[in-house]
Amino acid sequence: MTNNQHRKKDSARLHWDTKPRRAANPKDIEFQTAEVVIPNPQHTDQLPLSFRDGLFGEEEIDKQKMNRLIWGDNLLAMQALLAQGYEGKINLIYIDPPFDSKADYSHKMTIEGNEFTKEPSVIERLAYKDTWAGGTDSYLDMLYPRLQLMKRLLAEDGSIYIHCDWHANSYIRILLDEIFGRENFQNSIVWQKLTSAKSQSKTYPNIHDTILFYTKTASFIFNTPFVPKSEKLLKTHYRYIDKKTGKRYSLADFTQKGQGKPKRFGDKILTPPPGKHWIWSQERIDKGMANGMIVFSESGLPYVKRFYEDTKGNIAEDIWIDINPLNPMAKERVNFDTQKPEGILERIINVSSNPNSLVGDFFSGSGTTLTVAGKLGRRWIGCELGKVGIQVARTRLVEMRAKPFLIENIGNYQREMIYLTGGRIWEMQHLILKLYGATPRDKTSGLGIRKVNNVEELVYVGYPDRPITAKKAEELALQAQKLDGRGYKRLVILGWDYEYNYYQALEARKSALKNKLKVQIESRDIPPDIYDYLKKAKNEEDIESIADKVHFYERPYLRMNSPKIKALGNGKVQIKIAIKRYVLMDIPVSHTSKKGQDTYNTLMKLAKDNFAVLIDYWAVDWDYDGFTFKSQWQAFRGNGKKAKTVLTAATATVDKKRKRRIAVRVVDIFGNDAGVTIEV
Repeated sequence: MTNNQHRKKDSARLHWDTKPRRAANPKDIEFQTAEVVIPNPQHTDQLPLSFRDGLFGEEEIDKQKMNRLIWGDNLLAMQALLAQGYEGKINLIYIDPPFDSKADYSHKMTIEGNEFTKEPSVIERLAYKDTWAGGTDSYLDMLYPRLQLMKRLLAEDGSIYIHCDWHANSYIRILLDEIFGRENFQNSIVWQKLTSAKSQSKTYPNIHDTILFYTKTASFIFNTPFVPKSEKLLKTHYRYIDKKTGKRYSLADFTQKGQGKPKRFGDKILTPPPGKHWIWSQERIDKGMANGMIVFSESGLPYVKRFYEDTKGNIAEDIWIDINPLNPMAKERVNFDTQKPEGILERIINVSSNPNSLVGDFFSGSGTTLTVAGKLGRRWIGCELGKVGIQVARTRLVEMRAKPFLIENIGNYQREMIYLTGGRIWEMQHLILKLYGATPRDKTSGLGIRKVNNVEELVYVGYPDRPITAKKAEELALQAQKLDGRGYKRLVILGWDYEYNYYQALEARKSALKNKLKVQIESRDIPPDIYDYLKKAKNEEDIESIADKVHFYERPYLRMNSPKIKALGNGKVQIKIAIKRYVLMDIPVSHTSKKGQDTYNTLMKLAKDNFAVLIDYWAVDWDYDGFTFKSQWQAFRGNGKKAKTVLTAATATVDKKRKRRIAVRVVDIFGNDAGVTIEV
């Protein structure tokens, strides 16, 4: 017996030192609805029944009937979706995960002709840094459990497409082989992302991306794609001219895989090549021979004529050169660095899903997948960690007057502690407290005490890997009332970021407590450039030297004019509201460089002259129920070259009623939001 007979088959295994040993499991993590966005009021009747009945409590929303845009960590989002019954429900997943350790994912914006760059928030920066902290190992640590969850979310007829480039495509393919099975690999698609490239002295120019296509099972949705007809296609593929009709045609192969029997072609009996069978029945071959549809090569093999006029075009193959990259003048361009052309998603969604299928994108970026899915009549779920991505996607969906959708936060974050300065989270919280002038109260709570004008206030520093929620603020305020036996009259929250709709959610919670909450809550932003300061602060003296340079921004101030009401008769009234003032006490732009300081000064001057230049969008709920904000009217800045300063007044015709509560929500270009309610 030879050694070869003892060798195992397919014994190769994927291994790296930090590879997760257990798959991530479903987790009962709550989603908090920030708003129900209704881009087109005529689509209000497309909301689930509970909405139309006027039951807008959080528990009344049938979220599985809604399109969902989720802000937060996609690992947590997918775990929560599995816990809520989405296992095996998504028909198609497309993702474009980060694959370049040097990318910064900043976002360029133009205001009144002045261009500036919005840097990623600390939450984004830390998450991205964590992704690449250990090189390829930590990147695989990030992606591996997420792909495992995506497999569980996929339907039995589902497909997954992963967009990548040379940085990580070989590693990602091996991950997919292990998770989905080599037998479910379908294609490695090459997309030509550049039509030309600069010459390079030592290597070939890189002008393509790779899109890996896997399925969950051998039975999957696949609607054959065709490359649209074109003059170029006519000349390159339809080179023959039929003598009888003068029509141009190409010659198509007459065989397919699978062993078949010999068949008669006129006066010849022909056997198909080994491993092949003839594509037509004998009856159809006889008709084809009679009407001249079958021709023979010099070697005697039959081919069938395909007339240009009768075809949909050529079948799209695994090299895509017909989908152009985004150029600087493209209408769909939104100035988002990782934005991909809609044409890629149109092909993928048309091929691997059907109308009303559910499409998922868990690195949704600027929302291209969601936008195209909506246009093609598919349902969708998107998730993005960057707040700018959520805002850009929201604007694109509103611009196309999409069906109603939810914007949600992920509550109850359970990520591992992030090491910011080489120490533990509580050490970082202590530094922040001292920079604010507070004395840490204990070692691990993140709480400190500061005395201002003989009044002691309780100060809380949030975790850097999660936004402050209204629920957390309520818990802290209730704790502050009783803490240390005497309680505190003022609570200051220092947050790295805040959940969407933070103020309105907090007001709703205060209202539900029926005046039991006596503590004054003041919410402030930790500035993004504090990250640079913290890296330098190693001891008490360092803290003292930089404390006067750090500004903890007050949350935005919003004030509305008194509403104007006009009776129209027939039980209708017209209501007009307008923003009187929107003030950012400080612009959250880095002060650590001259360029940053110049940008800061320019934006402050522009904002002083016209506050509307700072507003990304504002929305109105004309009949706010106190639970869920419904964006029934909105004015938005727009993306890319379509950006414009928003209008500051809104008008609506509504049914006359004895009492009405109107809610207004303003979100600025930095992701801050402010809200007010108006009793009419």
